[in-house]
This record gives sequence, C-alpha cells and structure tokens, in this order.
Amino acid sequence: MKKTIRKIILKGKKNPIVRYLKRVHDRLVWMVSFEKESELADRSNPKNYTSLLGLNRIIPVQMEAYFLALNKYVKEDDTVLDIGFGLGFGLNTLAIKAGSVSGVDIDQRAYEYCQEFVVGHNPKLKELFVYDGYNLPYPNNSFDILTCVDVLEHVEDYHHFINEMLRVSRRGVFISTPNQRPEYTNSDGTPCNRWHLREWKFEELNQIIQAHSTNIEWNAINASKYEGPFKISDSPNNNTYALAPFIYKRENE
Repeated sequence: MKKTIRKIILKGKKNPIVRYLKRVHDRLVWMVSFEKESELADRSNPKNYTSLLGLNRIIPVQMEAYFLALNKYVKEDDTVLDIGFGLGFGLNTLAIKAGSVSGVDIDQRAYEYCQEFVVGHNPKLKELFVYDGYNLPYPNNSFDILTCVDVLEHVEDYHHFINEMLRVSRRGVFISTPNQRPEYTNSDGTPCNRWHLREWKFEELNQIIQAHSTNIEWNAINASKYEGPFKISDSPNNNTYALAPFIYKRENE
C-alpha cells in the first residue's frame, strides 16, 4: 500500500487528493518508525513516557472527560489552555465551543506529532508550547479556563502545579485524574500503571484540592465497564473511573 501511495504522490503533487494521500503516507511511515523505537524504550523510567505510546489506542474515560469539560464548563468564545495536549484530541474537542484553544506539554514528540497532524486542521488552535511541566509561559489571568486531563497523576509537586494553573486562569481549572480502583492498584498501594506516580481516592484528592480553593464542583465519571457508556455524578461510587473537579479561582487572585 505504501509503495502505491508513493507512486501516486510522485505523479501529481498539486492535486488535493494526492496531497491528502501524501499526509496518510507520511503518517504511516512516522507511526512505523515510532513503534519500532518505542519497543526499545525503558518503560521502568516514568520520564520516558510519551503520549505517542497511546497512538493507536482510544482511552474512553479521557474522551468523556473532555466532553464533560466542553459541555459543562467551556462557554462560547472562551479562551482555553489544555495542559498536556498529547495527541490533540482534547484541543479539537474543546474547539467545538471555545473561541480559541492553546496547549502546553512536556512531551517534545507529542508537540512534533501535533505540528504535523493537528496544526493547520483546527482553525481555533492558536499556539502550542513545550514547557518544563510546572511553569506556564503565560502571565496571570491569560485564559478563561484551563483543562488538565490525565496529567496530575504524573506530577511530583502537584501543589505547585495546581497553583500555577490557577494563576493563569480567569475562572478556574478543570481536572480529570484516575480514581484509585482495586483492580488497577498493586498490593503496596502503587498504581499498576507504571507511568503514574500515584492515583487518589476521592477523600485524598479532595483534601489536596481544598488547599487551593473552597469553591470546588465535583464530578465523577462512572461506567460499569472500561469502554463505557459513561454517566456523570456529583459524587463517586463503585463504578467511578475518574475524579473530575472544577476548581473555581478565588477572588482577587
């Protein structure tokens, strides 16, 4: 198939169908190259994590979290910053209502992927940055809201991280992070997912969040099975896959 696409490309580079096929061809070549490289990665080191490890996977609860943020917290024409934009799914989802979307990620490979396959296709995408994982390259009150989906569990100094997100927001921050479930937890309490530094129960996460604001709107993303369908409640239960608070910014901050 790749040889066939290459032959077509060489015959007519100005044809829009040919340009599309070239993008498909380039993506196939890129994916094969990355998959071979990722097989050699040291997965025992969390710093080796990249969003591209999930390139051919769908994480249903993550998709549900972005739709929850879109439908409940993003207002028409809002400016939104997505923390840990990964493969760009959240950017594209949030853009359905937002006036503009921007993103930051520590993952250089994810940045390069989105430059190739997202930038230029989402007209509301303003900018993407690679950052250090803590210090956001924006002044105070730069965005209406921030979204942070499946990131907090990777962060060592989460208090500093939450403070920094609130600093940059005008209204608040939407967070979604895995609920600690027995089937995904080792006997010593550590997550089975080797890339996660920790996962919290509701009581633990609530205590952390309350150090930053007392105005918190809690959401629990629930399902009877991993792939959904999902239901949202204002408190967790035995079927909760993700804890998703919206932290409203304190006045005068």
